[in-house]
Amino acid sequence: MAVNLRPHSERGPLLVEEDEYERLCRRTAAGGWSQCTDEVEWLAKLHYLRAGLKAGKLSQAEFEQREVRLVEGWLRKRL
Repeated sequence: MAVNLRPHSERGPLLVEEDEYERLCRRTAAGGWSQCTDEVEWLAKLHYLRAGLKAGKLSQAEFEQREVRLVEGWLRKRL
């Protein structure tokens, strides 16, 4: 079953197979889990965090802290 990493995007869906999604979510770079090598990995990890929040696995504060690290890491790499 595929996971849609861009469910609300005007650019359209970005589907990855579930095994690839799991692999991307578990990938850890030298700088830690929040460091992503490409956009697909970054989107998978954002999706993973949001799913964890929705499932009650993370508190709102934990989610926000991790999301900020993930987004800031991606922006630093791109700027």
